[in-house]
Amino acid sequence: MTTDSTWEDFAARMRELRHLDSMSSLMGWDEQTMMPPKAAPGRASVSGTLAAIEHERMASTEYGAVIDKLEQESLGETRRSMVELAKRKRDQAVKMPARLVRDLAETSSRSQAAWIEARSKDDFSIFQPLLQRMFDLKAEQAEALGYEKEPYDAHLDLFERGATAEMLRPMFDSVAAGLTPVIEAARAHGDDDRVLPRGPYEVQAVLAYCNDLLERLGYDMEAGRLDVSAHPFTSEIGPGDVRVTTRVDTGNVQEAILGTLHEMGHALYHMGLRDDWAETTIGESVSLGVDESQSRLWENQVGRSLAFWEGELPKAKQSLRPWTDTTPEDVYRAVNRVRPSLVRVKADEVTYPLHVAVRFELELAISRGEIPVADLPTAWNESMKRHLGIEPPSDADGVLQDVHWSLGYLGYFPTYLIGSVYSAALFEAATQALGGADKVDAQLRAGEFAPLLGWLRTNVHEVGSLKLPAEVIAGATGKRAAQEIDTAPFVSYIRNKYGPLYGM
Repeated sequence: MTTDSTWEDFAARMRELRHLDSMSSLMGWDEQTMMPPKAAPGRASVSGTLAAIEHERMASTEYGAVIDKLEQESLGETRRSMVELAKRKRDQAVKMPARLVRDLAETSSRSQAAWIEARSKDDFSIFQPLLQRMFDLKAEQAEALGYEKEPYDAHLDLFERGATAEMLRPMFDSVAAGLTPVIEAARAHGDDDRVLPRGPYEVQAVLAYCNDLLERLGYDMEAGRLDVSAHPFTSEIGPGDVRVTTRVDTGNVQEAILGTLHEMGHALYHMGLRDDWAETTIGESVSLGVDESQSRLWENQVGRSLAFWEGELPKAKQSLRPWTDTTPEDVYRAVNRVRPSLVRVKADEVTYPLHVAVRFELELAISRGEIPVADLPTAWNESMKRHLGIEPPSDADGVLQDVHWSLGYLGYFPTYLIGSVYSAALFEAATQALGGADKVDAQLRAGEFAPLLGWLRTNVHEVGSLKLPAEVIAGATGKRAAQEIDTAPFVSYIRNKYGPLYGM
């Protein structure tokens, strides 16, 4: 049996590392919401120092000795998982030079500020030097962490444990093949009036509605807050503090509403993690793919459903004045309009995977050193033309539209498609468990979101990182865990939903 003193030492170290991570999260949230522009250089130094301290604690020989000792002990499933995850994270930290850790943190902080300025001015040259620096550091990181076939695999593994480019390629191909008939049917149908009123919308009225929507769907407003940022995101600061942001376009309210639902899905997941695991290695989301499954489920399976808008529209009209004559069918047709778009976060759920494919393709090339940073705007536009048939008129709506590369998040984008695929399988399983599609529709129509949220709490949220990502999904759906991601539920969901909308 494990000695109490050894476990207490291990628990204290886990707790300290989670506290340091919380401090980093708080600074990251502030950088994108409240921090004045002139604070960026100083903040970068602070971020670098904090990252170096966290790395030192993680890579310390004392922490390694405690982990090694516990590995020899007889542990239950929960404690064994905590130790295994601690070892995984420490092994990664030991491979990373302290200088590289600090450089990545400082560059990320500076790069975010440069990205915000470059996007606002539609000037890639402002961002290019720091993006070059970031990609150089990420290449160094991949070599430090190691990989079998692709440098990109080292980045993927940080977000989706065990994922490789080779493993994900069949998923992209399968989804593309499955969605092509739907996209072709929508293209043949031609353009139409499936749009919401253009406004103008009052920013404060939109934010008031989004706050109300969050609370009614289960987001705890005493454990979080909604703010505005250049790119919507969710930040788990710590227990009882999970914050979300959205982006408001006064001419297009759909983006703010669906963006809020998306980020709320992330937040509900983090709010649903077990309190007694909060300061341990397993008290966090198991992977970005599973995390994204929660955001995509609330945004798409719920927020783009007719049943939801049949119940929600009267409440929306109280805040959104241009919606006076709008019907639930109007909203349903508008939020499910299939049309290639320039910006990923504004994309419909059918063409959305193609946006992810653009980024997957470019990131593979970047990690292989095949695209010079100076050529990225052109490469981006060419890839958009190839996958979506459209070309961005500006870099702000092209290569500068996402914040992720400024953060050093190479390997993050594929998790958006993994999440979309997982969301369909999870919603299918939840629907069966809750009494069938008619029953779930009736609950959504009545504004009763607790049954669905409760099912997700039990089957996904409270599992935390106790199991591997595939095991979490398999346990929730009742299917066997497999290395290859099953895209059938997602393709079936899309075809069944959009076939009637576009006369397939």
